[in-house]
Amino acid sequence: MTSPQLTIDVWADVLCPWCYIGEHRLSTAVAQSPYADRIEVKMHTWQLDPNVPTQVTWIPEYRVKKFGVTPDQARAMEKDVAGQAAADGLSYVLDRPVRNTLDMLRLVHLGNEHGVGARYMAAMQAELFGGNPDAFGHDTLVRLGGKLGVPAAEIRDVLATDRYRDAVQADHAAAVALGARGVPFTVLGDRFALPGAAGLRQYTDAVARAWKQING
Repeated sequence: MTSPQLTIDVWADVLCPWCYIGEHRLSTAVAQSPYADRIEVKMHTWQLDPNVPTQVTWIPEYRVKKFGVTPDQARAMEKDVAGQAAADGLSYVLDRPVRNTLDMLRLVHLGNEHGVGARYMAAMQAELFGGNPDAFGHDTLVRLGGKLGVPAAEIRDVLATDRYRDAVQADHAAAVALGARGVPFTVLGDRFALPGAAGLRQYTDAVARAWKQING
């Protein structure tokens, strides 16, 4: 890629379904831009729920406990999002695993060191929302990172330590300072902020507007 002339900063969590959908739409908008080779997407992290246990549970149970809804209501919430994911051509399994995402988010920062943070995030989301029961497993995370060129030894070192914990916290603080109250949160060219998962047209228009404002 040539030197970027537009940087797009994205804050997301692996567990967040709207991040999963929003990132896909943004990637599509960037790919369709005539300036795609001069646009860089930087991935930042935001842990939605630090209190999620480190033991794997399942999304219906998680929603019932977190939101105080009935199992039927939890499933209805999932079906609504699943419909939107399907419309975007994304896999979305209703009964999928849930676990604390701090390890995954720390690996996104490792991925950033290798220039593949956004792709690492997307790969982990695809594994999770695709329903892999071992989506949080260390072997899975090593496999996904390895496909992107991240050395297995570095991934295992991160998983065995607290490396990048401070970076996750710093990313969250930076987003809050910019006015974020949740994710996905997207900032284009340090000028335009898009809170929430926008539609493809909104992302496309925002990319074009940011490019014009910055590059004339």
